[in-house]
Amino acid sequence: MDRIEYLKSLRQYWIINTVPNISDVNVKFLRDLIKISNTKNMLEIWTANWFSAINFWIELEKVWWKLLTIDFSPKSHEEAKINIKNVWLLDTVYLVLWNALDEIPKLLDNSYDFIFIDGMMRRSKDFLELSLPKLKKWWIIIIDDVIKFKDKMIWLREFIEENNIEYNVLPIDLDDWVMMIVKEL
Repeated sequence: MDRIEYLKSLRQYWIINTVPNISDVNVKFLRDLIKISNTKNMLEIWTANWFSAINFWIELEKVWWKLLTIDFSPKSHEEAKINIKNVWLLDTVYLVLWNALDEIPKLLDNSYDFIFIDGMMRRSKDFLELSLPKLKKWWIIIIDDVIKFKDKMIWLREFIEENNIEYNVLPIDLDDWVMMIVKEL
C-alpha cells in the first residue's frame, strides 16, 4: 500500500476509533504552509497515531528535512511506531515517547523553523515558551484548537500579550481555528 492509501486507511481508523487527529482541511493548510515556507526542520508536539506527521513528511521529503514528534501516550506511541514502519519511515523520522515539557529543553537551540503544537491545551503556554529558543531566525508556530479549547488556553493568551507576540487566528476548518505566529527575517 502506498503512503497516500495508507493515510486514507488511517483516517478511516481514527474516525471509527475517535482518535484525535487533525482534519483533512487542516492537513492541506499545514502541508501548503510547509511547502511555501520551505520548512526543513519541524517539531510536532503531540502526534496521536502519526496521521499528521506522515502528512507533514510528504512535504518535508521534498527538501533536506528533519521531523521530530513528541507524544506522551504509550498507546499512541505504539500505534505511531507501527504506522511509521508501514510507510517505510522508521529510519528517517524521530518519534519520542515522553513528556514534551521535559523533552523540549533538551533540544538544540536555533534548530527548528516550524513547530506544530497540538495537545494538552492547558500546557500550550509552556510548550510555546519552551519552544521559542529552539527556533531559527525565521520561523512559524501553529497552535491548534485555539477556539474550541480557549478556556484551557488562558495562560497562553496571557503569555502572548505580556510578551507582545503578534499572531493571527485563522478559521482553517469548521471544527476549530488555529493560531499562527510567524517571525520574519
